[in-house]
Amino acid sequence: MKNKKIGLFVTLVVVILGVTFFNIYLDRNIQKTTTNENMRVENEQFKQENEDLKQRLKDVLPSAQEQKRTEYLSTVRQFIDVSYHREKDGFDKRKEIAKDIMSEELYEQFYPSEEFVYGDSYTSKPTDVQLYLQQYDNKKEEINVVAEFVNHLVIKDENVDEKTHDIVKITLKKYVNKWQVTSIEELKTEIEK
Repeated sequence: MKNKKIGLFVTLVVVILGVTFFNIYLDRNIQKTTTNENMRVENEQFKQENEDLKQRLKDVLPSAQEQKRTEYLSTVRQFIDVSYHREKDGFDKRKEIAKDIMSEELYEQFYPSEEFVYGDSYTSKPTDVQLYLQQYDNKKEEINVVAEFVNHLVIKDENVDEKTHDIVKITLKKYVNKWQVTSIEELKTEIEK
């Protein structure tokens, strides 16, 4: 009987040890599975967050078309500033910019001499510039832009102070990596009252 009790005790200990080791084994597998599942869920969340950030970045960055549009509109604004802004102060700087953004023929038309010929009392400044574009085609190397602005002319020596409402059509061509103004056509000029 004593042997039976010892045998039963040993069997009970073995079963308890077996169940304990089995529980430890299951606990570890459950923890690994839970950890793996948590990592998978986190990974999916990060992937979704990355996609959201990529989309936000696309929304913020200008498209290639918008970048080109910005390039030639900037050139048109510079052109209006250097060709219609006339005064002795800053003449050389405007002349330098004009040489870079205008065709040679147009440059000669707006800057026929090396010095400012209108005198110290003459100023002319464009304001309220509005630009209107033709429909953009990526393949075009020539763009037409209509510009509307007010030009304020002051000649102190002659008591002249007038504003004109000007509308001009500006043609630009793409040369290598920059836009250049090749022609200008006055559509309307009237003195404002």
